[in-house]
Amino acid sequence: MRDRAGSRRLRVIDAARKLFVNNGFHATGVAQIARESGVAVGQIYRDFEAKEDIVAAIVEGDCYAFLERESLYRAIAAGDETLVWAWIRQFMRPSDQSTSEPLFAEIIAESTRNARIAAIFTRTQGAVEGDMHAALALLAPGDHLARRRAVLGDMILTQSLGLMQHRLLRPLRDTDMLLEMILAAIAAEVRAMRGEDRP
Repeated sequence: MRDRAGSRRLRVIDAARKLFVNNGFHATGVAQIARESGVAVGQIYRDFEAKEDIVAAIVEGDCYAFLERESLYRAIAAGDETLVWAWIRQFMRPSDQSTSEPLFAEIIAESTRNARIAAIFTRTQGAVEGDMHAALALLAPGDHLARRRAVLGDMILTQSLGLMQHRLLRPLRDTDMLLEMILAAIAAEVRAMRGEDRP
């Protein structure tokens, strides 16, 4: 019974994700999600109290998949800086941008108008910041660097959103060189925090 309920929820979430990307959050109704998923409207409302709850499930699921938290935590536990750098690169340019980025942009826009979506986004953002701070603490340890790491984490998050927007607005532009310049700036700041740029 639980497997059937879980499968039904996944169908609803997948259908909603597709519709939100294609039509936007406001232009997508629960009836459309029902048609796309093959799940009756009444059943959707038994599984999700409101459309925002579907968004919450999408955001949380996508966030954890996108963050690859397990790989980051393994890298930190092993003290493997190379894997932490690989995680930061993946964070800056996720491998699957085709549906995740337009949906993420839609959710950010909706969070400015909808308090429930804003709360979901804020909670997710807190998880992202926590993971980023853990990654940077391995690369540049020390309590005295906590504030500087926090600012660098904010810079990485800001640059990541900027790159996403750039790819959405200019899909034919290659952002590889831009990404490499941003990563070089991050690496330079990490070296500076570690005192490795001194003569």
